[in-house]
Amino acid sequence: MKVQKIRLRTDRGIPESISNLWYGNDCDVAQIEDAIDDSLSAQELTLRINRLQLLRKFTLDRETDTKIRLKSVDHLGNISFLELYKLKKFEEENHV
Repeated sequence: MKVQKIRLRTDRGIPESISNLWYGNDCDVAQIEDAIDDSLSAQELTLRINRLQLLRKFTLDRETDTKIRLKSVDHLGNISFLELYKLKKFEEENHV
């Protein structure tokens, strides 16, 4: 799956750093990007993301033609969304 943008936000829309998802050297952005690239569907993406050593587990919240949104709730009840904006079909076919 090809994406053009990855965002981590709170339920109120406040941006969070992607590095808040792991501690120390347990994971990095490259491993998240590899999980995304290797996934063929949103279900598979959720499984691959949850296999990484992250501090939070994600569930599939919403999928549209342009975006996949994964939801995470921490032990204090704080909700975060990992949003992945899909690459448009035209750009994917023409490698733009």
